[in-house]
Amino acid sequence: MRTDTKRMGTKGQRAALMGALLMVALGGTGCGSECADAFDCSDKGTPPEGQIWACVEEKCSQVNISPIGEDAGTDAGTGTDAGTGTDAGTGTDAGTQTDGGTGTDGGTGGLCDTVPRDEKLGTLKLQPGFVVAESAPLSTEVVAVVSTPGPTYSLFALRTTTTARDFFALGTWPEVKLGEAALDTVLAPADRAVGTTTYASYFLAYDGTRLLAGYTKAGGAGSVAVLDPTARDAVTYVNAPSNYTAAATTDTFFINGGGLDTVSEGLGVYALVTSAKPFSAVKAVSFPAQVGASGLSAIADNGIAVFGYSVPETYVNVAYAVSASKLTTAVSTRTPLVLTGEPQVDVGSDFNNATGFGAGVAVARGAYDANFTFVVTDVSRFQLTPPLVGGQPLSVGSRESVLTVADSCTSVDLLSSLGSDLLVGVTDANGRRIVRIRQGQ
Repeated sequence: MRTDTKRMGTKGQRAALMGALLMVALGGTGCGSECADAFDCSDKGTPPEGQIWACVEEKCSQVNISPIGEDAGTDAGTGTDAGTGTDAGTGTDAGTQTDGGTGTDGGTGGLCDTVPRDEKLGTLKLQPGFVVAESAPLSTEVVAVVSTPGPTYSLFALRTTTTARDFFALGTWPEVKLGEAALDTVLAPADRAVGTTTYASYFLAYDGTRLLAGYTKAGGAGSVAVLDPTARDAVTYVNAPSNYTAAATTDTFFINGGGLDTVSEGLGVYALVTSAKPFSAVKAVSFPAQVGASGLSAIADNGIAVFGYSVPETYVNVAYAVSASKLTTAVSTRTPLVLTGEPQVDVGSDFNNATGFGAGVAVARGAYDANFTFVVTDVSRFQLTPPLVGGQPLSVGSRESVLTVADSCTSVDLLSSLGSDLLVGVTDANGRRIVRIRQGQ
């Protein structure tokens, strides 16, 4: 389960912790670093009523919070427009920063034991226009999943534990099984020493040949690791401060963060071109001068990308769609495009995970609760259509609800793609599994 102070969704939370967050933002890396954000304090146990864990001067501390006022629904998307909403991800970004567990933590006990539920979706409600296909068990230590192109889908996973961040094979769909040993570690050699604190970035991307995952450290430093799971060459580690999510096309990774390799031009989307060694880095997408933090990334089957960031003060995520041709030009000319000049995806609420879903993108919508845990209310899809005539803008379709969350007994905690289909991580009293969802025929 992931919480994230960078993705706060209500004004009450923001006012209560602004001072603490500011100290974290200004703090440097220290030998005694205990945390980078409130997520890293989640193993400290339940704080007293009226308090939450916060990362203050790189130390986990209990701070008072103000009650969430009536603005929480309109500010974070938990009102009537939120449907029933990710990670994120998963994030993903694929990956990952999704959560969705509330009350009974995704329905692992109590009253949820007697609630009727579907063997695949639990108490989630599938919406018209979509169908459920296969499902498979999924380890609770897997925070991101990515698939090779079909028709035979080989899956890979990012597995995290208290000290490890590792690439794993995950079998062939639908025979999903975590490998007995890691393919390799995501951590660069300098960050493997005992006492070094790292924070996993919840994404895993695949460029047709190679896998990419990342992590950060206190103060915003970070790296991404590139692994060819077939050739099993040595992992390539690349400096990538503030890496948060990533997506990929053939031989190119797009990393939403604060820089890449020797290119450091503020928050944006950076491309890592892997067609030849040494890999080359370029800034592909520029964000506005004032943003809250880096955001979500996804690429549809037709090559249209969705990139975003969180807005200042509220830290609600926003996203824009970029055509494949514009993205290719930005990389080849080394001239970043301005994201806010592209069509906006009107998500209608906060979201913390995004992934490609056919010729479109799926997002996990919702809001953060008082403990900075993202509560998913629905998974929704947006069709992305290339322009019919050159020079015309692409088209972003209206929101289609895919799944709605009916109660706290079943949670959504992962989004990924399987060919043109959607993979959803689901957790309830029956355990954790990954479910394939298709668009209706």
